[in-house]
Amino acid sequence: MFFEIFLIGILAGISPGPDFFIVMKNSLEYGKKIGIASAIGIATALLIHASYTIFGLALVLQKYIYIFKAIQILGACYLAYLGIQAIKATFSNKKMDFDYSPNIHDNKTVLQGFNNGFLCNILNPKAFLFFLSIFSQFITPATPGWVEWIYGLEVVLAVGGWFVILSIMISSDFFRQIYQKSRKWLDRFLGGLLLYFAYKISKSVFN
Repeated sequence: MFFEIFLIGILAGISPGPDFFIVMKNSLEYGKKIGIASAIGIATALLIHASYTIFGLALVLQKYIYIFKAIQILGACYLAYLGIQAIKATFSNKKMDFDYSPNIHDNKTVLQGFNNGFLCNILNPKAFLFFLSIFSQFITPATPGWVEWIYGLEVVLAVGGWFVILSIMISSDFFRQIYQKSRKWLDRFLGGLLLYFAYKISKSVFN
């Protein structure tokens, strides 16, 4: 049972989504340190999702649908904001040069990278649904509390660990050289994907 939940967490992290693209963009553009900070932000948000699900807040959100709708709207707005900012930056006349120094990118702090990852995940209603779906399948009224927390921590470690590894790989010189050559179009693509996710979430709100 523990292995199954860990595997589900890994698969969830690998699946392309807003968290994946936030880590990828920050790692490529600002380096490994900012990418890892974003990954830790995501893991922190996942821990919060796991905590309120275990404590039963998920049932409250199900009962009071307007709270869930508000979370969806906030999440869609934040993703749209990130997408617009990514696309807007590609039309700037300022050219960004990469010399591959780990401390060269001073225009985004570690805290900002953390906030990017944290807000992207905490405002994503799919993260709530993800934990709800896992716990509804593997947790019963007879499940001990300590087992529930192990399940939650497994998912947090699996997803957070994957994103840390991803940020290390993507921030390598090989990937960054590729990014330097096609930064404008890749940023527009990533920004467009974030806008797409915002659209999908907002569409589900009003359906």
